[in-house]
Amino acid sequence: MSQISVWQPYRRSRWRLLWTALAGLAAFGCSLVLAAHRHSAKPAFFGLVVFLGATYWACTALADFPCPKCGKPFSHTDEFRDGFTKVCLHCQHPKWSEA
Repeated sequence: MSQISVWQPYRRSRWRLLWTALAGLAAFGCSLVLAAHRHSAKPAFFGLVVFLGATYWACTALADFPCPKCGKPFSHTDEFRDGFTKVCLHCQHPKWSEA
């Protein structure tokens, strides 16, 4: 039996962010077509709000991923946020290493 990595939820969150952004972008594109067809900006505005809201939700879930070692958010502190960090900003635990 293989052990499930402590980073598996992080990987799922990254994929969720990618697919949410792509689906939101496609929905926004469709809303632009609808807005042009109806000669109204309301569908485009609604599509933009849905796209930005869904992407923000997915980014927040990814940013709040807890460090496997210390349990605090891996990529942000109260003053600083770094989505590309390679170590925990609290305990310096390396990314992708098991606890």
